[in-house]
Amino acid sequence: LIEATKEKNMKTIYELNSVIRMSFIEAQFIKKEMMNALVALDEMQASTNFNMNLAAITPVLLLVWAVKRVSSFIVYTTFKWGKSKEETYASFLQILTEIERLLIMRNTAENCVLDSDDLGMLMLHLHELRTILWYERRRFSLNILRSVTEDLAELSGERGAVSVQQQLLIVERMSRTYRFLRMAASRE
Repeated sequence: LIEATKEKNMKTIYELNSVIRMSFIEAQFIKKEMMNALVALDEMQASTNFNMNLAAITPVLLLVWAVKRVSSFIVYTTFKWGKSKEETYASFLQILTEIERLLIMRNTAENCVLDSDDLGMLMLHLHELRTILWYERRRFSLNILRSVTEDLAELSGERGAVSVQQQLLIVERMSRTYRFLRMAASRE
């Protein structure tokens, strides 16, 4: 529209002011479009910079993670710090077996409960199991930790008084439910 008016007015010299004014309008329009294009280019460059930064950081993070895993594996295998997963599970199973022996030996009547000496021994074994769970918690999933902790609380009577028969049932359920105990039992 502006071009057509400009060409029409250029035919006569008298309307030269109108041609200059229309040229300025056209220049301002081109300037505005150029500014919009530059803003779009700046936005695209900013998003590209973010993507490039993310692309530069990702391999470094993967490398740090891999180095951590490999170095911890080398340290544990070379210096024998900590127990292996199998040794941890075997220790847990051994203590649970000691608890089961204690309970079987004291299971004399139908609703009998442990006396103070036996209850103290049970608490000692439960403390050992909780210590294994605490120090070796990276060997267990969060759900297993939560479930075993709940079972140990039931076994100790923290959720209410339990008879020796009920404690034996809890130990049997633990041995049957947790796969890591079945794995440890199959290795022995």
